[in-house]
Amino acid sequence: MLAKYPLSIEETAALTRARPRLDPEAATEPVALPGADVAELVHLARAVLMKSPQDLAAIAQAAPSMPANWIDVFTAERARAEAEAKFWSTAIAYLMATSPSGIANDG
Repeated sequence: MLAKYPLSIEETAALTRARPRLDPEAATEPVALPGADVAELVHLARAVLMKSPQDLAAIAQAAPSMPANWIDVFTAERARAEAEAKFWSTAIAYLMATSPSGIANDG
């Protein structure tokens, strides 16, 4: 299941109508850029998705804490990715709100 975008169309529209913030420091920094750890998590997630329910049940029986740990790291990565996406969405909304209306939005 795909995660919901951090900003809905209505929220983005509201941001573009809002008075733009002139303080660029007010936006939070993205949590982190993807690196080796993220690549490893992607590899693990793909491996999990390729397993049958029986295979996953066998893993859970052999090492009960392993699936729980995977859930924890996947949840943390999803939160990091959502925070990063919100950062970029805020930057886009800020640009849209401060740009002349004649500039097309290809995003």
